[in-house]
Amino acid sequence: MKRHWKKQEKHAASGGHEALVEGVIQHHGTFAFLLSETEGAGDAFLRGRGLDMAMDGDRVQARVRPEKTGRLAGEIVKVIKRAHTTMVGVLRGVRTAWALFPEKGSAPPALVSGFAPGITPAEGVFAVLEVKRWPEGGEPASGIVTEILGNPADVSARIDSILRARGINEVFPKEVMAQAEAFGIRLDPAAWKGREELFDLPVCTIDGADAKDFDDAVSLEPLPGGMLRLGVHIADVAHYVKTGTALDKEAYARATSVYLPDRVVPMLPPALSDNLCSLVPRQERLTMSVFMDLDRAGNVVKRRLASTVIRSWRRFTYEEIQVMLEGGKVPDVQKAVGEAVKRMGELTDILYRRRVARGALDFNLPEYKINADPHGRPLGVSLRPRLKAHRLIEEFMLLANEAVATELNNAKRQFLHRRHDSPDPLKLKALATALGSLGLSAGHIHGANVQKGLQDVLRQAEGHPLANLINSLMVRSMRQAVYSPVSQGHFGIATRFYSHFTSPIRRYPDLMTHRAIKALLEDRKENYGALSLEKAGVHCSERERAASDAEHKSVDIMRAELMKDLVGTVMEGSVTSVIESGAFVMVGDTGAEGLLRVNGLKPGTKVKVMIASIDSTTGKIDLSLEGRPQQAQPARGSGQQQPGGADRWKVSPWKKDRNKDGGGRGRGRGRGRGRKG
Repeated sequence: MKRHWKKQEKHAASGGHEALVEGVIQHHGTFAFLLSETEGAGDAFLRGRGLDMAMDGDRVQARVRPEKTGRLAGEIVKVIKRAHTTMVGVLRGVRTAWALFPEKGSAPPALVSGFAPGITPAEGVFAVLEVKRWPEGGEPASGIVTEILGNPADVSARIDSILRARGINEVFPKEVMAQAEAFGIRLDPAAWKGREELFDLPVCTIDGADAKDFDDAVSLEPLPGGMLRLGVHIADVAHYVKTGTALDKEAYARATSVYLPDRVVPMLPPALSDNLCSLVPRQERLTMSVFMDLDRAGNVVKRRLASTVIRSWRRFTYEEIQVMLEGGKVPDVQKAVGEAVKRMGELTDILYRRRVARGALDFNLPEYKINADPHGRPLGVSLRPRLKAHRLIEEFMLLANEAVATELNNAKRQFLHRRHDSPDPLKLKALATALGSLGLSAGHIHGANVQKGLQDVLRQAEGHPLANLINSLMVRSMRQAVYSPVSQGHFGIATRFYSHFTSPIRRYPDLMTHRAIKALLEDRKENYGALSLEKAGVHCSERERAASDAEHKSVDIMRAELMKDLVGTVMEGSVTSVIESGAFVMVGDTGAEGLLRVNGLKPGTKVKVMIASIDSTTGKIDLSLEGRPQQAQPARGSGQQQPGGADRWKVSPWKKDRNKDGGGRGRGRGRGRGRKG
């Protein structure tokens, strides 16, 4: 994506050049970030009076220039496009009037100019405000309250407010539902005429035990000379979701499914996501397949794309595959499938070693699952295990995405790349200092071969008592991955070409990739309708950020809800990041972090803290210090602010909450470990 630079620049007093830049902002009240849409460029830090005219998510034009530190800074000149027509927040009485305090961040409150018929105002409830006047000339936004979402004491109402504030709609329009349901509940044989029939191929799906949809399946065939043919078969969503239809427009608007502890907000209606586009066992399903012929070293020597139809032989859970990989028995497994799974385990090891050898990063972070009851109330937190079965699917999906991107690029086709740029050198320098303070050798991570340097640190972290902290610091130092029609490669996966192909059921960019494949196979031009790839990339990246933000925020709230009865309890904790106002400390075994307003601590410091207060409405946990801190191990350095240490109460102007995309692991898709591409 191109940064929208104006031609006219003027020399800045600091020795740099000022330029007009366009982009989306993250608003934090007294400052904001202009999110970069340019390969290799960092975000711009914004302050000044222009903040009053813009709101979180707005597309703005800003005047920026480089500072002596190397970062970009400036102020907003004008608003190009408003992100939302409504605001969501807490309704509060202010003197003789009402005001809405936004749910997101510390953005300024909006004045309430009136209430829709039937709306009775109440102190402290979540509400939706339809904006009638945008902030301008120092005056705040104002509008009419159109909906009361509920009391903050209701966890579901809190989650509702998180979704509504980010423009995430749970209800599909009637026309969209009707289009999805018009395809019926069973697949007619005429639908797969002209496709390759793979019914005799031992195809299976591998997912979490609680998965509701299965949009990817795998197969592995032996070939002469020790070769293997890996097949990755993905639900043919593009067969049903045609460009320009109401179904397509709604899918684009959503751009992604959202996975929360208590619910899933799908990109597609259930008639497709839970039925025709779900590769359930023993049912014919339309698919797009990529076949990859691999030699003994795991090198792809041949690739082939095809329109196919499959009938899955077996639905496996990760746990069942793990048992089989360890030599155990699982019931109801046909011999051909069992033999294929054994070969898959051997191939996984080869692919993983090959990927790491070329520089891919494999971060190892703990992943927690919030268990909720049918009413959305949290029941507990569990740590998800990391199994080889997860890595198996991980490696296969990564390879499929790379293969598809390579084929499309070789054919000179236009498509959305999954772009992950090299880290910001300033962040790498700060990371090296932080890691050095933990006793690691890290001065070489910003040398000639950054990937190898980071891999070396990951090896040092194996078995280290602060392994989780080290991995977290490294992930926070990575740039965010985005969707773009132009790419120089994917840094974390260490590949030149990469796209998202494996989950069109839940990601719109994957659906666009499928359309590009169909056009290639049919020897015609891609049909993206009125969409430009550049605008689609920006939009899908923005919606991905919103979904990730909603997921993280909902987890924070659920954790706080679980811990609210622990106020006054003394617990052991570890400092995870240091900020100007104190330090974040992870307490207990839930992955929860609280703010300890004590300076002079370093990441990794073991402390005994008391839970001073919990605001389960916002997910904030405040801590107080009990006893003297003791270092977990020798440390060097000054204990300065660490990379990624965002203060969620009062965000440091040097940091912001950004969804990262590193190596072969991720949060998954609400179904446990083993992110599927």
